[in-house]
Amino acid sequence: MNAPDGFRATPLADLRAEARRVIAAADASGARARVVGGVAVALHDHISLPDSLVRSYADIDLVVEAGHEPTLARTLADVGYEADRKFNALHGYRRMLFWDRPNDRQLDVFVGRFAMCQTLELKGRLLAGMTLTPADLLLTKLQIVELNPKDVVDVLALVATHEIADEASGDVIGRDRIANITGADWGWHTTLSDSLARIGERVSLAGPLEAICATRLEALAGAIDDAPKSLRWRARARLGRRMPWYELPEEHVR
Repeated sequence: MNAPDGFRATPLADLRAEARRVIAAADASGARARVVGGVAVALHDHISLPDSLVRSYADIDLVVEAGHEPTLARTLADVGYEADRKFNALHGYRRMLFWDRPNDRQLDVFVGRFAMCQTLELKGRLLAGMTLTPADLLLTKLQIVELNPKDVVDVLALVATHEIADEASGDVIGRDRIANITGADWGWHTTLSDSLARIGERVSLAGPLEAICATRLEALAGAIDDAPKSLRWRARARLGRRMPWYELPEEHVR
């Protein structure tokens, strides 16, 4: 394998540094990819967080623009990753898997969308920066029906480090993005409302950060409730919880 000019051919041990290296290589190759999952949250290290909102991470997860996955696959091979050929042959239209053998880690790649309990379409959403937008990162976490402690930490870390405002304001959690997703789909609305309520009950932080997080969580819940609802939303709402509105995948991104 020949690494692109300026890039090591061996993955780095530090996950955040390695995520930055991978995205830089992808950008240089023309493959539009962004980091998702816990490492993406960690890359938004805008303020010093308490120990209760800092956790360890096992691997790197990416989203790639649909149509860019062949270029990304070649780039990952060049910078030291081994493709899981069988998995990718079967599932590569929606998800790919690569291995960092020196560090015994896997790298997951979602193609064009993030599909777990709900499906988040990401066409045109892989914007500037290394990660998905804060709003989209939050959506990937809040759509998890069975939140575990690591998911809660990630949500609170995002909320603690970003104001709630319209996306045009800059590096914020875009309430307009959240409202657009939940106002169009009753399933998204219900899952996010349930998740926010559960997380709100678990906020226990020292000092002013607890009040900041509680206020921002309330603002998100308000944005979801106040969002204009589509005809599709209203039709699905008539069925309510009598029919399943989410999937339960075997695993989700950590």
